[in-house]
Amino acid sequence: MSYHEQTLLEGLTVGEAKEQLSQLIDKLETINFLLSSLEELMQRTPFILESISSEVIRFREKFRESEDGIKNILELAYNAVDLLGKENLASLLKGLLEAYTEVKQHDYRTSITGIVRAMTDPDVQRALAFVLLALKKMGMSMR
Repeated sequence: MSYHEQTLLEGLTVGEAKEQLSQLIDKLETINFLLSSLEELMQRTPFILESISSEVIRFREKFRESEDGIKNILELAYNAVDLLGKENLASLLKGLLEAYTEVKQHDYRTSITGIVRAMTDPDVQRALAFVLLALKKMGMSMR
């Protein structure tokens, strides 16, 4: 027994020693639980570390995938900005606005016969080809 322990014990009265031993015995169950929990944790540590490692690997793979997705979005945004700068797009938007305004003002309506007749117009054919191709590309991206 060390000098410090001996000095500590000598300073305690019998009543104080009994009280401290009683408190220690009361907490023995908690101490046992804590020690067995630590022992379990130590036994499971390799499994926990392996799980964390696999999650880190999975996170890295997802990050790479999202990085590719971000690159695709940035490329798409760049192409959209490039397209917005072109005169053809401005003309297309102007045409859409004019068509919308004219149909709204005159309350134009059409029938199946009107659609078939309009199909002979080269401008309608070009616009319809654009709409159909846009729908096809949208459908392909939904796979």
